[in-house]
Amino acid sequence: MTNTQQRIVSAVALLALFLICMLLGKLGMLFLVGLTGLILVDEINHSMFKISRTHFSYYVSLVTYLAGYVFFNFIDEFNIYEALILNAGMTLSSVLILYLFMEKMESKFFVNTMRKNAYLTGFYVLIPILCFSVLIHQKHWMIYLFLILVLNSSVDIGAWFFGKNFGEQKLWPKISPNKTRFGLFGGVSSSVVLSGIFIYLAFGNINFPIFFSLIALGLLAQIGDLIESKMKRQLEVKDSSNLIPGHGGIYDRIDSLVFIAPFFAVMVRDLL
Repeated sequence: MTNTQQRIVSAVALLALFLICMLLGKLGMLFLVGLTGLILVDEINHSMFKISRTHFSYYVSLVTYLAGYVFFNFIDEFNIYEALILNAGMTLSSVLILYLFMEKMESKFFVNTMRKNAYLTGFYVLIPILCFSVLIHQKHWMIYLFLILVLNSSVDIGAWFFGKNFGEQKLWPKISPNKTRFGLFGGVSSSVVLSGIFIYLAFGNINFPIFFSLIALGLLAQIGDLIESKMKRQLEVKDSSNLIPGHGGIYDRIDSLVFIAPFFAVMVRDLL
């Protein structure tokens, strides 16, 4: 089986798993999102930071992630903490943006600090995962989940298609040699158009605040992907793991998705 065939089969299997969990209702989707976060903690610690699964900090990060996820989703259910969690998510994303644009590749200060304090990985994953799970507690949660998937997937597909066929000028070769400037434009444009159509069909309304929010989210999705690419290059790893044939790891697939989660949740709260 070729790599392309592996990628297609894996993508279909992941989509089927997503749809099955969605059909099971909120509980099924919360289980899927929680499990995804648990795998992210493992990938970052074990595959990227090269920390043994028997190390104390590995267990601490898993326990803190699980405790936080269970508390906020099944005990408290965001009754008074939703705004705090979304603000924490946007703050974390802002720190990562500074890391992307301000730290030189040869520095490795950020990733080395994270690796030395790997017991905090649970919090690093928990915050964006909670921002994603906030959507599941909303009235129109199915629509919101499909929307964020359409938005994020169309950025990836549009960037790949336009970059491959219409542009050769590299976007940031030191971090991601395959990305092009035209791919960035094509990815964001595709995302705005498809997401805008989806919103109009679902809610019967599209306005300038939503339109500009979609542009911002498309750009942020690209930034989220670049952040993980920079981390992998500084840590000298190709993929976050080999869990998904043809794709790499879970983090490789949803890096931009978890990065935009807090900003998307705010857009949903304030504009839809």
